[in-house]
Amino acid sequence: MTQEDYTLWTGQTIDLDDDQWSKTLALASLRLASFLCLEELPADDDGNLPLDLQQLLANFMSAMIALQGSTEVVESKHVRNFTINFKTTAVANAFAKIGQQYGDIIEKYSNCDLSVSVERTRRHCCGHWHYGL
Repeated sequence: MTQEDYTLWTGQTIDLDDDQWSKTLALASLRLASFLCLEELPADDDGNLPLDLQQLLANFMSAMIALQGSTEVVESKHVRNFTINFKTTAVANAFAKIGQQYGDIIEKYSNCDLSVSVERTRRHCCGHWHYGL
C-alpha cells in the first residue's frame, strides 16, 4: 500500500519518508494481523493485499497513528465553573468506529474463534458423573 492509497482509503494525507512509511506500514500490518488472529495478512504473490483489506488496514493505521500521537491534551478550560475538555474523545472512539464501519471485512478475514464453549463436570442422579453440558 502506498501513501496515495492511504489517502484514498482514509481521506487523510500523510507525509512520511520511505523509511518511516515502511516501518509504519509494517507495524500496522502486524498489529492488524494480530487483531484478526492471523500470523500475517493474506496477500497475493506480489505482496498486494485485497482491496477491502487495504481499506481496513489504512483505517486501522489511521486510528493507530491518532492514538500514538495523542495524549490527553487539554482542549479548553473554563475557570469559573471549573470545566476541562480533553481532545482524546474522538481518538478513544476511533477503534470502535472501525469495528462498526468495517465489521464485514473484519469478519471475513478474522481467524479468531469468537464462540465460547464451556465444559463442566456435574453430578447427575445416582452418583454418576456426566461430562459436558
